[in-house]
Amino acid sequence: MSGFTITSISFAYPAVSSEERALLATRLRSAKTALTLLSQHGVTAFLLSTCLRLELVVSGSAEKLGEAVRVVFGDMALPSGKVQREGSSAVEHLFRIVGGLESPVIGEREILVQFRQAVTDAIDHGGADGPFIGLFGAAIATARAVRAELPEDPQRSMAAIAADLVGTADRVAVFGYGAMGRALTEAILDLDHEPAVAVYVRRPELVVDDRVSVHPLNEAALAVSDSPAVISATSAKTRILPTDELRRALSRRTEPLTLIDMAMPPDFSPDEGALVNYFDIDHLASLARTHIVRDGADRLVAEAADEFMRKAVSGQRTGQVIKHIFEHADEVVNDVVSRLAGKLTAPGDRELLTQAAHSAVRKVLDRPVRYVAGEGTDDVGAIAAAFGVSPDA
Repeated sequence: MSGFTITSISFAYPAVSSEERALLATRLRSAKTALTLLSQHGVTAFLLSTCLRLELVVSGSAEKLGEAVRVVFGDMALPSGKVQREGSSAVEHLFRIVGGLESPVIGEREILVQFRQAVTDAIDHGGADGPFIGLFGAAIATARAVRAELPEDPQRSMAAIAADLVGTADRVAVFGYGAMGRALTEAILDLDHEPAVAVYVRRPELVVDDRVSVHPLNEAALAVSDSPAVISATSAKTRILPTDELRRALSRRTEPLTLIDMAMPPDFSPDEGALVNYFDIDHLASLARTHIVRDGADRLVAEAADEFMRKAVSGQRTGQVIKHIFEHADEVVNDVVSRLAGKLTAPGDRELLTQAAHSAVRKVLDRPVRYVAGEGTDDVGAIAAAFGVSPDA
């Protein structure tokens, strides 16, 4: 039996630059599309794509991961800052991400919202099942425990740091209203001077929030030319404003624009010397770096990852032992029935004897099988030997 394992590859800030992450995000197109394609190639995978990282996790070996990378990214050159992991190391890394330990703001909660959406995509489009789905539940449970180990829930987040950069602007335009867009809106509304917030989205009718004004995203140029501050957090794979249109919008300004670009790939690329103070996602991350004493959280995640892998491998081995026990029992029943067949007279006697023997055997096996599948998992080898079956394929 091939052992259960998890492998992953990570492209994350700061090892992988925003320019490199933008190229990866553009090639990825969308997580749903990539997961569907991977499923068609027989690869069970999970994809987490945020403004600061792209994580690809597969159920299988490094060879399976290599196949997944080729399916998603083709022959493009991968950044040198990529990191590949396997087994408990891959699981621990994912648990750390979900717990906020790999975020610039330690313990931030925005990543958990993004992770939950990625899990939904993996199940709906990637065919995730079995122990692979168990990985997601274990990650969320570990994240809750991690936050209990941190000194306190963080008062700051990437959204809050972006909101602070708008300074004293009395109006702020937010492009996009996904998980980050909503977090940005809340953070801006919480500022002491309570600026007015205008949200720009592709489908304005879906935004129901009487605290903000809502506009179609095709009016983005007006916001760039008129608003004191703009924060963009869309999931678009192309720029909101082409270079020429952005240049024209900025040329109409008389005061500098504070332009905060949290999209990946970036939504904007203003000309050098333009009347704009531009901040990209890596700049925000550098402002957000926090140092929290988190030894307890680090240990908790490492132990949780080891425990998950132990249970996953043990569970697979247990399932194999149970399968072999029933196969062995069926062989014994069929052998006994065959030896008695010559003594049977009625045409239906053999079928009745076979059914009765199988029923009796399964009733006898019910308790030991439940033991093997439950609290007796550490005794799988001994149980297999007692029944005369192999614990391995």
